[in-house]
Amino acid sequence: MICDICKKHKATVFIKKTVNGKKVEYNLCETCAGKVSGPSNNTSVFSQNLFSGLSDMIAGFSDSEKTGEIEGALVCSKCSMTFGDFQLSGRFGCDKCYDVFAVNLTPLMKRLQGSVQHAGKSPPGTEKDTEINKLKKELESAVKKEEYERAAIIRDKLKELEGDN
Repeated sequence: MICDICKKHKATVFIKKTVNGKKVEYNLCETCAGKVSGPSNNTSVFSQNLFSGLSDMIAGFSDSEKTGEIEGALVCSKCSMTFGDFQLSGRFGCDKCYDVFAVNLTPLMKRLQGSVQHAGKSPPGTEKDTEINKLKKELESAVKKEEYERAAIIRDKLKELEGDN
Protein backbone atom coordinates (compact mmCIF):
# COMPACT_ATOMS: atom_id res chain seq x y z
CA MET A 1 0.00 0.00 0.00
CA ILE A 2 1.05 3.56 -0.65
CA CYS A 3 0.93 6.36 1.94
CA ASP A 4 -2.38 8.26 1.95
CA ILE A 5 -0.63 11.60 2.51
CA CYS A 6 2.49 11.74 0.34
CA LYS A 7 1.33 9.13 -2.21
CA LYS A 8 5.03 8.21 -2.74
CA HIS A 9 6.31 5.86 -0.08
CA LYS A 10 5.19 2.44 1.11
CA ALA A 11 2.73 2.59 4.02
CA THR A 12 4.07 0.95 7.18
CA VAL A 13 1.78 2.56 9.78
CA PHE A 14 -1.90 1.59 9.68
CA ILE A 15 -4.48 3.46 11.76
CA LYS A 16 -8.15 2.55 12.10
CA LYS A 17 -10.65 4.95 13.64
CA THR A 18 -14.43 5.23 13.89
CA VAL A 19 -15.70 8.69 12.97
CA ASN A 20 -19.44 9.40 13.32
CA GLY A 21 -20.13 5.66 13.27
CA LYS A 22 -18.11 5.08 10.09
CA LYS A 23 -14.86 3.15 10.02
CA VAL A 24 -11.95 5.20 8.63
CA GLU A 25 -8.54 3.75 7.83
CA TYR A 26 -5.28 5.61 7.29
CA ASN A 27 -2.19 4.10 5.69
CA LEU A 28 0.97 6.12 6.30
CA CYS A 29 4.66 5.90 5.61
CA GLU A 30 7.01 6.37 8.58
CA THR A 31 7.86 9.94 7.55
CA CYS A 32 4.25 11.11 7.31
CA ALA A 33 3.25 9.24 10.48
CA GLY A 34 5.94 11.19 12.33
CA LYS A 35 4.67 14.47 10.92
CA VAL A 36 0.97 13.87 11.67
CA SER A 37 1.09 15.20 15.20
CA GLY A 38 3.13 18.26 14.23
CA PRO A 39 1.93 21.28 12.25
CA SER A 40 2.04 20.72 8.54
CA ASN A 41 -0.02 22.20 5.72
CA ASN A 42 -0.84 18.94 3.98
CA THR A 43 -1.59 16.95 7.15
CA SER A 44 -3.49 19.48 9.27
CA VAL A 45 -6.94 18.21 8.25
CA PHE A 46 -5.75 14.64 8.54
CA SER A 47 -4.30 15.14 12.00
CA GLN A 48 -7.43 16.97 13.18
CA ASN A 49 -9.58 14.03 12.11
CA LEU A 50 -7.18 11.43 13.45
CA PHE A 51 -6.54 12.96 16.84
CA SER A 52 -9.85 14.67 17.54
CA GLY A 53 -10.85 11.90 19.96
CA LEU A 54 -7.39 11.72 21.53
CA SER A 55 -7.81 14.93 23.47
CA ASP A 56 -11.18 13.68 24.76
CA MET A 57 -9.58 10.45 25.90
CA ILE A 58 -6.74 12.24 27.70
CA ALA A 59 -9.25 14.62 29.28
CA GLY A 60 -11.17 11.57 30.46
CA PHE A 61 -8.16 10.36 32.38
CA SER A 62 -7.76 13.72 34.08
CA ASP A 63 -11.45 14.26 34.80
CA SER A 64 -12.20 13.30 38.35
CA GLU A 65 -15.75 12.53 39.30
CA LYS A 66 -17.01 14.10 42.49
CA THR A 67 -16.00 11.42 44.97
CA GLY A 68 -15.33 13.58 48.00
CA GLU A 69 -11.62 12.80 47.63
CA ILE A 70 -8.98 15.33 46.77
CA GLU A 71 -7.53 14.52 43.35
CA GLY A 72 -4.53 12.26 43.77
CA ALA A 73 -5.36 11.60 47.45
CA LEU A 74 -6.37 7.97 46.89
CA VAL A 75 -3.34 5.73 47.41
CA CYS A 76 -2.99 2.02 46.66
CA SER A 77 -1.90 0.19 49.82
CA LYS A 78 -0.06 -2.46 47.78
CA CYS A 79 2.08 -0.37 45.43
CA SER A 80 1.65 3.19 46.84
CA MET A 81 0.41 4.57 43.52
CA THR A 82 -1.90 7.58 43.65
CA PHE A 83 -4.71 8.33 41.23
CA GLY A 84 -2.65 11.33 40.13
CA ASP A 85 0.21 8.96 39.21
CA PHE A 86 -2.25 6.92 37.13
CA GLN A 87 -3.46 10.06 35.37
CA LEU A 88 0.11 10.92 34.40
CA SER A 89 1.17 7.46 33.25
CA GLY A 90 -2.12 5.89 32.14
CA ARG A 91 -1.06 2.61 33.79
CA PHE A 92 -1.65 1.04 37.16
CA GLY A 93 1.09 -0.25 39.43
CA CYS A 94 -0.64 -3.48 40.52
CA ASP A 95 -3.88 -5.45 40.45
CA LYS A 96 -5.19 -3.85 43.66
CA CYS A 97 -5.20 -0.41 41.99
CA TYR A 98 -8.36 -1.40 40.07
CA ASP A 99 -10.23 -1.84 43.36
CA VAL A 100 -8.75 1.24 45.04
CA PHE A 101 -9.55 3.57 42.15
CA ALA A 102 -12.84 1.91 41.09
CA VAL A 103 -14.86 4.98 42.10
CA ASN A 104 -12.90 7.08 39.61
CA LEU A 105 -12.62 4.38 36.92
CA THR A 106 -16.25 3.40 36.54
CA PRO A 107 -17.46 6.75 35.13
CA LEU A 108 -14.30 7.04 33.05
CA MET A 109 -14.76 3.62 31.44
CA LYS A 110 -18.46 4.27 30.83
CA ARG A 111 -17.60 7.51 29.06
CA LEU A 112 -14.74 6.08 26.99
CA GLN A 113 -16.02 2.58 26.21
CA GLY A 114 -19.76 2.93 26.68
CA SER A 115 -19.92 0.19 29.31
CA VAL A 116 -18.01 -1.27 32.21
CA GLN A 117 -19.00 -4.87 31.49
CA HIS A 118 -16.64 -6.93 29.37
CA ALA A 119 -18.23 -7.84 26.05
CA GLY A 120 -15.28 -9.28 24.14
CA LYS A 121 -13.65 -12.67 24.04
CA SER A 122 -13.00 -14.53 27.26
CA PRO A 123 -10.15 -16.86 28.15
CA PRO A 124 -10.79 -20.57 27.54
CA GLY A 125 -12.65 -22.22 30.42
CA THR A 126 -14.47 -19.14 31.68
CA GLU A 127 -17.62 -19.69 29.63
CA LYS A 128 -18.76 -22.38 32.05
CA ASP A 129 -18.29 -20.10 35.08
CA THR A 130 -20.19 -17.34 33.32
CA GLU A 131 -23.05 -19.69 32.50
CA ILE A 132 -23.18 -20.95 36.11
CA ASN A 133 -23.35 -17.38 37.46
CA LYS A 134 -26.08 -16.51 34.96
CA LEU A 135 -28.12 -19.57 35.95
CA LYS A 136 -27.73 -18.78 39.67
CA LYS A 137 -29.17 -15.30 39.08
CA GLU A 138 -32.02 -16.76 37.05
CA LEU A 139 -32.70 -19.29 39.80
CA GLU A 140 -32.82 -16.57 42.43
CA SER A 141 -35.18 -14.52 40.28
CA ALA A 142 -37.47 -17.49 39.63
CA VAL A 143 -37.70 -18.29 43.35
CA LYS A 144 -38.49 -14.65 44.19
CA LYS A 145 -41.27 -14.69 41.59
CA GLU A 146 -42.45 -18.05 42.98
CA GLU A 147 -41.94 -19.75 39.60
CA TYR A 148 -40.98 -23.05 41.17
CA GLU A 149 -41.25 -25.22 38.05
CA ARG A 150 -38.89 -22.93 36.17
CA ALA A 151 -36.62 -22.81 39.24
CA ALA A 152 -36.46 -26.62 39.32
CA ILE A 153 -35.39 -26.74 35.67
CA ILE A 154 -32.70 -24.11 36.29
CA ARG A 155 -31.57 -25.97 39.43
CA ASP A 156 -31.15 -29.17 37.40
CA LYS A 157 -29.09 -27.32 34.75
CA LEU A 158 -26.93 -25.88 37.52
CA LYS A 159 -26.33 -29.30 39.07
CA GLU A 160 -25.38 -30.69 35.67
CA LEU A 161 -22.91 -27.86 34.97
CA GLU A 162 -21.42 -27.91 38.48
CA GLY A 163 -21.13 -31.69 38.35
CA ASP A 164 -18.83 -31.42 35.30
CA ASN A 165 -16.14 -29.71 37.43
